Amino acid sequence: MKSKPYTFLIGSTDDFESMDELLEHFEGSDYPGSICNCSSYEFEAPSDCHKETVTMIGRGIAFSNDWCMDDTYSCVVDGTLAACKT
Repeated sequence: MKSKPYTFLIGSTDDFESMDELLEHFEGSDYPGSICNCSSYEFEAPSDCHKETVTMIGRGIAFSNDWCMDDTYSCVVDGTLAACKT
């Protein structure tokens, strides 16, 4: 089965005022050298996986790294951060 790369982005509402600001941060910064309270987690899932399942995988990775839903913005983007910047 073919897999597809994804990146789960998450950041604190203390550092970001909106989801758009979080996305702009990752698109325009030299993360992971940023000083904001945010993280990205790259992973692969089967290419026929439903978007909801892909989101749950990303959340599971983030929550396993001490993040939670409270006071955060988060989303899944297709591909890797490097691919997002090109």
